[in-house]
Amino acid sequence: MDIRVAITRVGIFLALYTAVLGLPFYLGYQTNSWVLSTSFAATFATIGPLIYRTIQKKAEDLLLAQQRHYQHILLQAAGGMIREHNLNRLLKLIVRIVKKTVKISFAIIFSYDKENKIYKPMSARGYKITSLDLNFPEDAPIITYMKNNPNPFIPEELPSDLRKCLEEKLKTSFELFIPSVVEKRVQGFLILGEKLDRSPYSQDDISVFSILSRQAALAIENCLFFEEFKKVQQQLFQAEKLASIGGIADGVAHQIKNRLNHFSLATGELRLAIQEFVKSNYNLANNRSIKEFLEYLLKITDSLISNVKRTDSVVRGILQFARTQDKELFFGYFSLEEIINPALELISIKHEVSEIPLEKDLEIDLIWGIKSQLGEVIYNLLDNAYEATQELALQLFQEEKKEYHPKIKIKAYQELTHYFIIISDNGIGIKEEDKKKIFSPFFTTKSSYKSGSGIGMYVVRRIIEENHNGKIWFESTYMKGTKFYIQLPKPLSPKPSK
Repeated sequence: MDIRVAITRVGIFLALYTAVLGLPFYLGYQTNSWVLSTSFAATFATIGPLIYRTIQKKAEDLLLAQQRHYQHILLQAAGGMIREHNLNRLLKLIVRIVKKTVKISFAIIFSYDKENKIYKPMSARGYKITSLDLNFPEDAPIITYMKNNPNPFIPEELPSDLRKCLEEKLKTSFELFIPSVVEKRVQGFLILGEKLDRSPYSQDDISVFSILSRQAALAIENCLFFEEFKKVQQQLFQAEKLASIGGIADGVAHQIKNRLNHFSLATGELRLAIQEFVKSNYNLANNRSIKEFLEYLLKITDSLISNVKRTDSVVRGILQFARTQDKELFFGYFSLEEIINPALELISIKHEVSEIPLEKDLEIDLIWGIKSQLGEVIYNLLDNAYEATQELALQLFQEEKKEYHPKIKIKAYQELTHYFIIISDNGIGIKEEDKKKIFSPFFTTKSSYKSGSGIGMYVVRRIIEENHNGKIWFESTYMKGTKFYIQLPKPLSPKPSK
C-alpha cells in the first residue's frame, strides 16, 4: 500500500471518530441530557462508516488521480499490444508508453536474440546504451531467477549478490524489474528506474505491470511467429520463382535452339546460292565491283555461321546445366577433371576468350558426389572468379593504375572424413556490406561488369549443404580477391579400384 494512502486513511479515521465520539459527549455535557447525547452517539456510530468510506474514496481519488490515470493507460496499452506484428516497433512502443505515462527516470527493454543466444537491450528511454556489457547470456543467474519468479519484483526481493551484479552491469540503481515469461521461457524483460516524483511503486502498480508483462510476452511471441511465418512464406515464394525460372530457361533454350537451326540453314543456303551464282555467271562475277560485293557477302555468311555455332554452344551449355538425366542424380565417384574442363570450356564460350587462366593443384584423383550438380558448383565459382578478375582489370585500367595479372586457382585435397575444394582469385573481391547476402536468391554484385540473375550462389549453397550434406564458406577482401571453401563428406563405402 502507498504510504500516503495509509497516512490519509489513519488521519480520516481519527478525525471522523473524534467527531463521532466527541460531539455527543460535548452535547450531553452542555445540556445535561445524556439521553439526547446517547441518541446522537448511536446515530453517528451508525452513519460513521458510510461517511468514512465516502471521505476516504474522495481523498484517495484526489491523491492517486495521476497514478490511476497511467494505470488505466497501461491496461489499455496491454490490451492493444497483440495487434502489433513488428517486434522492433512493439518493443519501442512499450518503452515509450511506460516512460511517458508513469513518468520515470529511465526504462530499458531486453529481448532474446536466438542467433547469438543472448538477451540484449532493444530499446531504451532516459538511458544511453553504450556497451555490449548489457547483454545477458541465456544461462545468466538473473534469467534463471526470472524463470522461477515470473512476476514483477523490486530490488529488495533479489538475493544481494544478484542485485549487486545487476546494478554494476547497469551502472545505476533500478526500482522495478518486469519479466515477460511464457511457459518458463523468458521472452524479454523491462527494467524501470525511479519515478520522477520519488514516490515508490505501489502494489496496484505492480499488479498493472503484471498484466502488462503477460500481454507483452504473448505479443512478443506473436511477433516472432509472424516473422517466422513471413520467412517461410518468402522461402516458398522464392522456391516457386526458382522452379518457374528453371522451366522458363529450359523452354527458352529450346526456342532459341530451334530458331538457330533455321537461321543456320538459311545462312548456309545463302552461301551456297552465292557460290552457285559465281559458278554459273563466271564472267559477271569477275567484274571488280561485283566480285568485291560477293566476297563481302561470303564473309558476312561465314561470320553469321560462326556466331550461330558459338550461340548454339552456349545454349547447349545452358541445357546441360539446366537439365539433369536421372542417372546423374545418383552419387558416385568421378574425376574432378571431368567437371573442371567442361566448365572452363563453357566459360570460354560465354566470355569469348580462347582460354581461362586457371592454376590446378589437385591432390585427389576421384571424388564422391552427384557429378552434374558438383559440375554446376564448379562452373559457377570459376565463372564468378573469372568475372571478378576481369572487373578488377577493367577498373585498374580506367584508373590507369599498376599492371595487373589475373590469377584463378583450384585446389583439392582430402582428410580422413572429408574432401576439400578451394577456389581462389585475385579479383575485385566482395564488399563488406554484401557478404551476408552472397548466398541469398536474386542477389548479384555484377552490376558494373556483367549483369547476373542472382540465383547461381543460392543454387550452389543448396547443392553443397542440402544435397551433399557439406559446407561452403568464403573469405574476401575488396580489391584483393576471394577464396571459396567447399567441404564434402566422404562415403562409407570404399573407393573403387582403377
